[in-house]
Amino acid sequence: MRIRRFAGAAALATVTASVTLLASPSPAQALDSVVLPVASHWQTLADSRHVYASAPGQDAVVATDHDGHVIKTVEGLDGARGMTLTADESHLYVALPEADAVAEIDTTTLTETRRFPTGTDTEPENLALAGGRLWFSYQATVFDGGIGSITVAETEPSVELDDSPAWYGKPRLASAPAAPDRLVAAESAGGAGMRVYDVASGTANEIAYTDAVGDVEDLAVTPDGRSAITANGGTYYHQRWALPDLAEEAPYDTGAYPNAVSIAPNGTVAAGVVATGGWDIFIYRPGETTPFRTVSLKYGYMELVDRGVAWAPDGSRLFATRFTYSGEVILDIITDVHKANSDIALTAPETVPHGQPVTVQGKLTSLVPFPKSKVVTVTRYNEPIATVKVRRDGRFAFIDLPPDYMSYPEYSVTYAGDDTHASGKATVSVEVIRSS
Repeated sequence: MRIRRFAGAAALATVTASVTLLASPSPAQALDSVVLPVASHWQTLADSRHVYASAPGQDAVVATDHDGHVIKTVEGLDGARGMTLTADESHLYVALPEADAVAEIDTTTLTETRRFPTGTDTEPENLALAGGRLWFSYQATVFDGGIGSITVAETEPSVELDDSPAWYGKPRLASAPAAPDRLVAAESAGGAGMRVYDVASGTANEIAYTDAVGDVEDLAVTPDGRSAITANGGTYYHQRWALPDLAEEAPYDTGAYPNAVSIAPNGTVAAGVVATGGWDIFIYRPGETTPFRTVSLKYGYMELVDRGVAWAPDGSRLFATRFTYSGEVILDIITDVHKANSDIALTAPETVPHGQPVTVQGKLTSLVPFPKSKVVTVTRYNEPIATVKVRRDGRFAFIDLPPDYMSYPEYSVTYAGDDTHASGKATVSVEVIRSS
């Protein structure tokens, strides 16, 4: 990628301006669900103190604490989109496509301290730090996207743009501290694939390419710098790529439609999808491709937004952003995300003669062993009717005689959870057949 440098890029001072399906894992519920004071979203990002959500429709970035309390809405950020943080978390950078610039936000005061012009009609969108520079994707020509960089550490920062843009859209960008001189880019609006660059010299030198991915919604690099994960809505799985050669590794079978990915410092992967009545987020331990936990956000007319998943830096919490059909942007905070699923499968007869008891059998399973002593609670239409012991193999059963007036008794079985397991729940219904 050849570059060209233009003058006049010195930083400018800125004025402060649930439904549970039978035999499926129970959803993890958020500690809290916070309605953010915006009606649009581009990216969710977290540092050790804050969660940030950029809102292009409101020219703003909302900052909350880890409990979801809104601390401040940073305004005047023209079309705020992609974000990235410095390694010490002292500054947040925000792409401003409507201002042809990138803003620098002080994360202590939550005020804009500098703004870096990127050139007329560049409309920067995605950001990453690598090789001592801030890299940004932008509109290089009417038809092509490119990758530029800003020397943000210099007293008089300069901007370098791409003389040979190779992208249909503005590519997603990602990097990892363990590979500080490597930049990964993935096509966002077509089939231009994914590339790995060596940026140690200050110039992006391509070292690997694959055309096996395109239209990427989100991109993340593992903390050790050895793999990249892409979320592409056109596939029914999250793709994983070895770095730096981009050999395709075992994927994450998340289903339709991948739109978000975030990786915790220990390598735990949170893979988000646009759910169609199922799970929104799948959680994978390092080196595993079977989820030990799935998360269903609070039910309603809503969906996980693109680039809407972020880990707290210590891995203790997961943040997810969703958009309701009523126009609200909601931040969910999931605090028990490292607990494994408690999966309950129920078996019951479809029908039973009137006046005869109903026998329901079930099994409680998980990828993590349960305590030896465990029970499940049974309710009939939310009325508690029994507490049942679970055998060591996870099996249990109960018998109930429905009241005479019930034609379709519905039974719910709940496991309350424990130190290593989230709660689990499943429901089954039976039809009572009456003599004619």
